[in-house]
Amino acid sequence: MQTGAVSEPTRVGRGLRWLDLGRSERAAWGRCQGSAATPYETVVAADRPGTTACSCPSRNRPCKHAAGLADLAADGQIAVVEEPDWVARIVGRRPFTDTATDPAGSGGRGDGPVDPDAAARRAEARREKVSGGLTELQLWLGDQVRTGLAGLPRAGYGHFDAIAARMVDAQAPAVAATLRALPADLVTADWPARALHALGGLHLLARAHQQLDDLPDELAATVRSRVGYPVSKDAVRNRPGVTDRWWALAAVDTVEYQLTTRRVWLRGLDTGRWALWLTVAPPGRDLDLSVRPGRTYACTAHFYPGSGQHRALIEPPLPDPDEPPASDRTTGEIVATRSWGGDDLATVGVQLADLLAADPWATRLPVVVAGVPVPPASGDAWRLRDLSGRTVPLVDGDGDPWPLVAQAGGQPLQVMGEYDGRRLLPLAVLPDAGGRRYSTVLHG
Repeated sequence: MQTGAVSEPTRVGRGLRWLDLGRSERAAWGRCQGSAATPYETVVAADRPGTTACSCPSRNRPCKHAAGLADLAADGQIAVVEEPDWVARIVGRRPFTDTATDPAGSGGRGDGPVDPDAAARRAEARREKVSGGLTELQLWLGDQVRTGLAGLPRAGYGHFDAIAARMVDAQAPAVAATLRALPADLVTADWPARALHALGGLHLLARAHQQLDDLPDELAATVRSRVGYPVSKDAVRNRPGVTDRWWALAAVDTVEYQLTTRRVWLRGLDTGRWALWLTVAPPGRDLDLSVRPGRTYACTAHFYPGSGQHRALIEPPLPDPDEPPASDRTTGEIVATRSWGGDDLATVGVQLADLLAADPWATRLPVVVAGVPVPPASGDAWRLRDLSGRTVPLVDGDGDPWPLVAQAGGQPLQVMGEYDGRRLLPLAVLPDAGGRRYSTVLHG
């Protein structure tokens, strides 16, 4: 799930040079660098490879750019990402260029309305495809249990890549991502518990998908999200919003299967509600930096459907990231006038239980813990000790958490981080009544 300047085009797909490759349940797309100064914008329908659109001047339809893109999509070489606006506009046209109905290659530039019956048929076809893939996953999970888990650490990445590729074919990309992440957990001391937890979660997800129609609406939306069904931004914008002054507290970047993902955690200064701004960039593209840690945004957050959901779209108005924010929104003013009270670990445990009751597949909970970092004993991990004396291991970051030690000075800190039920990933120190100011610590 690499940042920096846009890279040189990649030579893949019939020798063509591509930028900004991606795919969704509806289409695959890319910008192909041809002889013109501006790359050609090419889109291929996911369920009808003969249905294409391309901005090149070729009279042949499908053109060589669409044919090359279709080859890449068929080979599974294109990652699942969110559709850019230009792709959404093209896919919304009816029709694309379909060689069966448009042999002259007119370009399919019509702007007719989307056919709701056709959309319903596509949705049902996808669900059947996902169901077939998850049935195969259940058989694979049964095989792992029957043969025993002891051999999993020696199985290698290929053992998981094969079933993950099948999930990609079945249009269940989130399940594929979970499977591909499993080998990294098999090198830890507690790998049996982690592996059993992950495999059990996948089994529960497959069973929940079988009973999708019987689930409450929000839980059903959670199941779809964990499988990898896409949700359009327009659908999210149509949901009720939460207007607040959102303070972006911390960010953490991860790289998963060639995709760079940035999670930015925000908290409403008036509502106290958590929100997650998630942005993904494939190779050669920059992350969206519209929301930056340390800034506040007076705006509306529209949350994605699903119980226990933190992910949200942050709507304008947003402050210009290159200009100082307005005086009543400055982070410094909030830090000077607002103190944050941290929770103890018992309270955090209750919060995690509530989250898992709503979303059994949740893997991280945003928390603020009042505690003091304590050094490891005989090779153990650093820990955070709360005011009651309970401790939680800290996730190893870029190094030992000396910034936390320096800021604490032996006194409790208000540590904001991500808690997974076992460990805490510290991301920021929040201001408190003692005058400590906001700062990011690790991964920020």
